[in-house]
This record gives sequence, C-alpha cells and structure tokens, in this order.
Amino acid sequence: MAQIKNTIFKTTSKRTNHGFILIVGILILFLLDFSFFRVLIWKVPNESPWSSNHFYNFLYEYFSLQEKQKKNYRILIVGSSIAHYSFDREAFGKEILERIGKNVEVEFLSYAGMTPLDAWLCRQKIVELKPDFVIFPINFIDWRLHRAYSLNPEYKNETIDSKILLLDALDFFEAPQSRFIFPLETTIEFFAELGFAKTSEYISAFLFGFYRYKDIFWKNLRSLYDHRYGRNISYHGYNGVQIPERVTSLGWTGKNFSFILTEKMKTEGFLVQIVPEILASGPLKITFKKKNKVQSFSFIEPGWKKILLDNSFMVEDPSLLITAELSSSWIPFFAVGENKDWNYDRLGVRLQQTFGTEIPKNGMQYTREERLEDIRYLYMSDLEYSKYFNFRLLEDFDQRPGIGYLIALKDAKLRIREEKFVPVLHFQYLRKFSSFLKEKKSLFGS
Repeated sequence: MAQIKNTIFKTTSKRTNHGFILIVGILILFLLDFSFFRVLIWKVPNESPWSSNHFYNFLYEYFSLQEKQKKNYRILIVGSSIAHYSFDREAFGKEILERIGKNVEVEFLSYAGMTPLDAWLCRQKIVELKPDFVIFPINFIDWRLHRAYSLNPEYKNETIDSKILLLDALDFFEAPQSRFIFPLETTIEFFAELGFAKTSEYISAFLFGFYRYKDIFWKNLRSLYDHRYGRNISYHGYNGVQIPERVTSLGWTGKNFSFILTEKMKTEGFLVQIVPEILASGPLKITFKKKNKVQSFSFIEPGWKKILLDNSFMVEDPSLLITAELSSSWIPFFAVGENKDWNYDRLGVRLQQTFGTEIPKNGMQYTREERLEDIRYLYMSDLEYSKYFNFRLLEDFDQRPGIGYLIALKDAKLRIREEKFVPVLHFQYLRKFSSFLKEKKSLFGS
C-alpha cells in the first residue's frame, strides 16, 4: 500500500512539474512576443519612404503621435491614400497661419485603402491622439462601390445584402488592415456576423503580436539592414537626397542629374543601375563635372555599376554640386519586361535607395517630396492630362492584368449611374464616425 501511495505521489508530482514548466514556457513566449512585436519593432528608426509599407507606417505613426507632446491646435488628417496624396503638411499649415493667424500641428494617420468602416473601427485610436479637428478626404474609390459588381456581376449596390459587403470589407485578403490594426475592435463589433472561425483569427491576432504583424514588420527591419550593410538596390520607393533635377519615385534620374559628394562616396563610390534599353544605340557614357574637373565612364552591359570618382573631385569646395550627363536616355513605354511602364518619360539611370545620405532618412513615411512624375503634368492642358490619364492607368489591360482593379472602378462608375442611390455600408459608417467625433467634441469642449 505504501508503495502504491509513493507511486501515486511521484506521478502527481511529475504532472505538477510538467504543468508548471508548461505554464512558465507559455508565459515566456508571451513575454518574448510582447517585447519584440509590441515594443521593439516600433522603437527602431522607421526608414520606409513615403507611400510604402502602408500598415506598418500607419501603426508607427500612431505610436509616435501617442508619445509626441501636443503643443498647438492639432489637425489630424485621416483616410486612404487620397489623404496623404492630397495634402502637403507644411503648405497646409502655412496657409492656415496666413489666413487666420493660428499655429497648428498638421498630422497624418492614413493608409492606402482606409474606408469609413476602418475609420469607425479606429475611432478610439484617433481620439487618443487628442485632435482638435479631423479631416477625412474621401473619393469614389473609398466607398468601395465596385465590390458589389466584383463579387458577382449580377449584384447591384441598390439591392445587395449589406452583410455580404461587410464580410467582404473584413476579409483578410481584401482588407488585411482588419488584422493588423483593429482585430479586437472588429471582434467586439462584428463577432455575430464573423462566425467562430473568423472570430478566432481576430482574437489570435489580438493576443499574439507575431501572428498580427508577421506580414509587415520585416520590411522595415530588412531596410535597416540593407541601409547599413547592403547595397540598397532593391526597393519600392526612393529615400535618398532630393537632387535638383528630381528623380522618379523609384529612383530613376533624367538624362542629367547633380549631387554633392558625401564622405562615404569618396571612399566607397556609389552604384547606378543601367537598363538594356539605354544601351540599344551603343555604349552609355556618363560624364561627371565639377568646375574644371571632368571624368567619364563608359558602359556596354546592363546592371548595377560602381562609380568611384577621382581624388581631384574631392579637392574642390565640398559644397559644390557635381553634375552628371548621360549620352542617351530610354523611355519606359518602349522597354520590355520589368522595365516597361505606361509613360513617355525620358529616363537615365537608377540611384541607390539612400543615395547621397550619410545617415539614412527616417520618419519620412508621411513626407511627400516632389518627384519627376509630378513635373510631368505641369505644362499639360486639361485635354492632354485626360488623354494621358487614360493611357497611364486604363489602356492595354490585356498586357497588364494588374490594372484590373482600376478597370473595375471605371466600370463601377458607369454602372452605378443607372441605379437608385442607396447609402450602403460605408456611407452608414461615415455617418457613425462623424457623429462619434461630434459627440467627443461636445464632451471635451474642443
């Protein structure tokens, strides 16, 4: 009997130890998950350029604004890419100062595809930032009226079941922000509509930072590594110095460009990308000049090529610009493969992402600098702009299936003209969001 009791005691003791180890292991995992995904990834510098890594930039900006001391009247611009494409922070603040003599803080909290439903689910986050005035620029695309037709050509916005649109708006593939930004709010608001499986996914995203942020956090970390130890040649958006002649959003120069030589360039040089199209008429010659100093490089093969200038360029005044002139240029519309694009810009070479910077730029996620694409439209008439718009965004669908989304928007605009107006899903949530802000304004008296 004593032996049996002893065996039972040992078995119970082992189970207790195993249970304790399991609990400790789970707590450690939660601690590691919290430390890395809830704290550390938001403390490192954000070296993502404007209009890239949208959801990471949104959350990074949100956490930054939480810590930023409010000093003046705060205007918060929320919404989709319409918001951060349409407003220039500095120009807007300056105009308000000139018109009413009031110093204001203009801040952005937006990401590509932010809808009124999203704004409603983000309402507490928005209020936490203590805005005095909220601006929500909105366009046809933000109502997502095209989705009814995309889900089923037989659907109409005037008759479609709102639950169908709601579930579509919360689908991870169509709207990943629901997992990244407001999983708990979505669960509380719509658990009855989501069902058990979807609700479980949202709860998992709320509880585990790895599951929630696994698709967005690594891009900035990869950029941090590349900017320090890599070649900075694979990127979505240029984040180097603003050269006088401007570059495209992807870092392509025109036939001429100029820059100031940095200390790193003096010893390590810099890289430029040469495409096959620019070599079609023969070798590419790039001539660099600084006062009476001249040096030329000739290239016969495409790829990323290293430029290391002579010491004579370093003797002159370091603040003087070095000019570069290319012997030829290329036009994206006549290119092939990944270089083909629907524009007639005359381009030169591509610069590294952090070109001309000693320390990589950070905090640029909502700072929009002028690019060659902007200059393209300056001298166009309305008719020329309209033609170019259609050419740039809507033509040759058979050659670029990626514009299917834009075609769907165009078709939706034509179809909806024949329907009776019904304030479907996002119209309802814009009203809710607006009413919520008005209520908060009356409560706080701001």
